[in-house]
Amino acid sequence: MKLPPLMPAIFVKRLNRFVGKVFLNGKIERALIRNTGRLSELLKFGNTVFVREKEGGKYRYEIILARAEKSLVCVESHYANKIFEEYIRRNWKFKELKREVKLENERFDFLIDNTLVEVKSVNLVKNGVAMFPDAPTKRGTGHIRTLIKLSDKFKPLLVFVVQRSDFLSFEPNCETDPEFCKAYYEYVSKGFEVLVLKCRVSLEEINVVEVFFT
Repeated sequence: MKLPPLMPAIFVKRLNRFVGKVFLNGKIERALIRNTGRLSELLKFGNTVFVREKEGGKYRYEIILARAEKSLVCVESHYANKIFEEYIRRNWKFKELKREVKLENERFDFLIDNTLVEVKSVNLVKNGVAMFPDAPTKRGTGHIRTLIKLSDKFKPLLVFVVQRSDFLSFEPNCETDPEFCKAYYEYVSKGFEVLVLKCRVSLEEINVVEVFFT
């Protein structure tokens, strides 16, 4: 997936879940953060981030990438769906794809033929292990439980798009969200599939470099 033109900046402070301060072109600017995770190891004072200039909206800039020790990391969680869709259009054979499908009071990312897909964006890596979630997520837990509930009608598929390359395996973050962890392992115990996409991030693009089932 191609990225928009990016500018380097220094992260200063996160004001709330959706806005942070960055030092850019000699002055402090406010920048949009499209990620509700904590991102504490990425959005910290003094770290290098890369922003794009937006058209319209309250804030002129949006934080897209942050620098980790061994990898660039994309923190724009909405990109995960685009990355996944680009990947499947190149590698899967299917007849019909629907986006944003509402079922059982939940909205799922894709219905691909008879496969009901929920995609999660992953930014956190600890000791070589990619982990989700980075903050408690009732919505994410609800998605998994509804996937299980609907498994008599659809084939469930849970997808984690890890928007960095410096990891070897994936696990749910049980310490941060025990309820999500419980739902995840219930889903896995029933034999349902979990797909992980590893991405290599550069300043120009994000590419899927490895795909595996957990």
